[in-house]
Amino acid sequence: MRIVQFVNNLDMGGLERLAVDLAYCQLAEGHQPFIYCLTHPGRIAAEAAARGVTVRSFEKPAGPHLSTVWKIVKQLRRDRPDVMHTHNHLVHHYGVLAGSLAGVPVIVNTRHRGEFRLVNEPAGSTITTESPDKKSDLIFRATLPWVGSVVLISEATRQFFIKYRGVPAAKTRVILNGANLDKFLSASAHPGSVLPRVRFGIAARMVQEKDHFTLLRAFALVVAEIPQAELHIAGDGSLRGRLESFTQELKLADRVTFLGALPDTPQFLSQLDVFVLSSLNEGLPLVLLEAMAAGLPVVSTCAGGVEEAAIDGQNAYLSAPGDSNGLAEAMIRMARAPDLAQMGALGRQIVKDRFRIEQTWQEYYKLFLSLGARA
Repeated sequence: MRIVQFVNNLDMGGLERLAVDLAYCQLAEGHQPFIYCLTHPGRIAAEAAARGVTVRSFEKPAGPHLSTVWKIVKQLRRDRPDVMHTHNHLVHHYGVLAGSLAGVPVIVNTRHRGEFRLVNEPAGSTITTESPDKKSDLIFRATLPWVGSVVLISEATRQFFIKYRGVPAAKTRVILNGANLDKFLSASAHPGSVLPRVRFGIAARMVQEKDHFTLLRAFALVVAEIPQAELHIAGDGSLRGRLESFTQELKLADRVTFLGALPDTPQFLSQLDVFVLSSLNEGLPLVLLEAMAAGLPVVSTCAGGVEEAAIDGQNAYLSAPGDSNGLAEAMIRMARAPDLAQMGALGRQIVKDRFRIEQTWQEYYKLFLSLGARA
């Protein structure tokens, strides 16, 4: 099968990592994967190309460009894919239009999270389900007659798009995100092994929806109860300067470490006692699955599909998004839990059973076949 995945770019993120890992699965089974990048190749494009994935970039400038559609049409006619698989909405209308004109038999879209409108400031966060881009939603719905299926990466995300974005339920399908787990399974964490020190850690882009402000406010409450607590923050983004300043304001500079972008995520996770996620908005985050594969217990907000992997009271303690008091209570409860290692081991078994990238690919493959793609 010849499969085109269409993304905005391959800069590092959960969506991009999933697309590349799916392409590796396709290669391993003898299929021919392509990744089309609308704007530019991105940071992990070279890695994908080196492993045999054909990566093409169309260098679309800002704004709508019909000429880019024709470039994609011409390339599709040369590559002759059986499937056009678009990711999220930024590239989707280009993919549907070009795929239809080029005669691609099967077109599928994956939406990776529910899009909430967020207001995120040091003083607090608010969430609304009102669309941040009603024009894009209208365009997306207009393309649905030419789309075989809209895949959602968790049941919570599926319900969001049915209820708030008008996607017909009959057009939807849930395929759970999966991760390439081997390198995380082989770099085990040892939660609770250095008590009374408890090291919390997060790996996430420093953007509004990850809500590091709520995490920092919560951690100030944690330190008041557990002076040996540490917080290690991995990742980078537009809010880093503000977050570092806020850490100083909270007088947490000696307890919080900003690590920047990580060259080695498994090594980072292996040094933690508890993985924490403070997101306001998620689909089913790959970094959560990776942390669980490393054997870490989890404290998280119950955003998106988090609850489909992190089970409150078993391998995780959960709180409402945007609630710093609730997140602090969950962090303190986890820090004082007598069975951190056992909770982490349960999370590891959950991801091994349900969230491997190979399982995710098999579900996509069955979907492509059911929609008429050639085996």
